[in-house]
Amino acid sequence: MEEGNDVEEEIGIERKIKKEKQNVTVQRRWTRAQMKTRIRIEKSSILKMTAMMADRQATKVDSIRVQSENDLFGYNSYTYLNWDDFEAVLTMDELTGAVIVSYMMVLFNKLKYGSPESDHGICFMNPAVISPSTRKVKSKNIDDASRGLVDRLSKRKGNDIIFMPYNPGRHWVLGVLDMKSNTCYYLDSLSSGNFNMQLKQIVDSAMVLYTTQSGSNTRCPTQSGSTECGYHMLRFMKEIVEEGIEVLVKDNIGDGKAEYTTADIDEIREEWSTFVTGFIYR
Repeated sequence: MEEGNDVEEEIGIERKIKKEKQNVTVQRRWTRAQMKTRIRIEKSSILKMTAMMADRQATKVDSIRVQSENDLFGYNSYTYLNWDDFEAVLTMDELTGAVIVSYMMVLFNKLKYGSPESDHGICFMNPAVISPSTRKVKSKNIDDASRGLVDRLSKRKGNDIIFMPYNPGRHWVLGVLDMKSNTCYYLDSLSSGNFNMQLKQIVDSAMVLYTTQSGSNTRCPTQSGSTECGYHMLRFMKEIVEEGIEVLVKDNIGDGKAEYTTADIDEIREEWSTFVTGFIYR
């Protein structure tokens, strides 16, 4: 009897510890929510519903798996979102790599299931392959990143336009390779005249095998705050997906706007929300 009581007591203690951990996690997350203001949620039924679903479900699990139906990066692709990722979108905070990748899935689906005219021969580079990693002791060097880009080019299946989201450290920029014209376009929402040199070195090293030499720093809408770079980069990709490489050739990203409107940015947030909420209760 005493042994049985000991076992029951141990089980009870384990359950109590588990419950306390869950309570601490939820409390910590709600404390973060109270510290930041959610932006323009009340004006959007989609964002409002996403906030409700994230608060009810994303706080109860470690992560939510989001998967692309096909070879987004040349292989089966998936990512994991947690409550902080949802909160970043809802508060207009800096976007994480997981949010960037999951929105790339939105664009990939547009290309895959849209009309034949909407397929502009676009493929995507995983930003984790070329961006410096803050999670590793040794940051990704240019040679490693270049080899990763070369590997992606070898699996592009005839697609001539490659999106390369890149984060050198708390800032998102976009490189767009056009293999037909042997040109790389660089889009940076912080500056129209000074793209990230490390990304250019990665591209130049990789393109030695493909003899792509020219580069063009493209005019694009600039961000007014300190955390909007990810939203701008996703908007750049969206416009190229919808309009084709001509929008870069004509130097017309943003349709001549100096800055994107709140409606332009919120469209990205709503498209992302519509896609990822479908995975919350799976």
